Amino acid sequence: MSRLSTSHNILRRQLAIPASKPIQPQLSDWVQSIPGVSRIVDRIGVTEFRRRIFHMSPALMPVALPFLPHQDAWGAPLLSILMFSSVAVLVLAKVFGPLLVRSNEISWMGAVFGYMGPVVGALLLFPGRAEWGLMTLQILALGDGSATLGGLMIGGRRLPWNRKKTYSGLFCFAIVGSLAASYSFWGEARPGVAYPKALLICGVAALCAAIVESLPIRSNDNFRVGITALTVGILMTLFMI
Repeated sequence: MSRLSTSHNILRRQLAIPASKPIQPQLSDWVQSIPGVSRIVDRIGVTEFRRRIFHMSPALMPVALPFLPHQDAWGAPLLSILMFSSVAVLVLAKVFGPLLVRSNEISWMGAVFGYMGPVVGALLLFPGRAEWGLMTLQILALGDGSATLGGLMIGGRRLPWNRKKTYSGLFCFAIVGSLAASYSFWGEARPGVAYPKALLICGVAALCAAIVESLPIRSNDNFRVGITALTVGILMTLFMI
C-alpha cells in the first residue's frame, strides 16, 4: 500500500475533527437569575448545586409542624404523610438521578437510602418521640448540606485528619445543624423543653455528627452521620431531661 504524500498528511491534519467535549449541565434562566445562585454555581458546579438543593429541601417539610395541632404519638394522618413523602423522595431520586450523580459515582441511590434510613427509622421505632427523628433530619439536611457549601464557598484551612475537608465546612455543619435541629426538637418535644436545653442537646449531636462526617472513612456518610446524630441526641436527652 502506498504511503500518503507529505501534502496529503498536512491536509489530513488540517481537516481532523477535534474530539467533542462533554456537554456541561445548565440551569434554567430563572434559577440563575436568583441573587447569589450564579456565584454559588461558579464555585461548586451545576451538579453539586442541584444535589445540595435535593439534599437540603426535606428540612422544609417539618417547619410548620410546631404550630399545627397533632397527637404526641403521631397518628395515621402524619404517619401517612411520612410514608408518602418517603416514597416520593425515592421516586424523585430515581427519576432525577442522572442529574445528581457525581462523576466518581455509579449510582447515588445508596446515599438516598442512607439519608432516609435513620430518619424514618427513628420516627417509626420511637413513637411519641418524634423530636429525635426530626432532629436527625435537620442535622442531615441542613447541617451536612451546609458543610459542603461552606467548605467549597469559604474554603480555608484543611482538617489535619482529612485534607479533603476544611474547618469552615465543619463549623458550618455544627452551627447550622444545631440551630435547625434545636428548632424542630423544641417544637415537637412532649412534654415541652426550654429552647436553651434543646439547643444544648442538638448542639452536641450536631457537633459529633460533624466530626464523624469529616473522618476519612469510605462508607455511606449519610448513614453514619444520621446514626451518630440520633444516638447522641437520645443519650443527651436521657442525660438532660
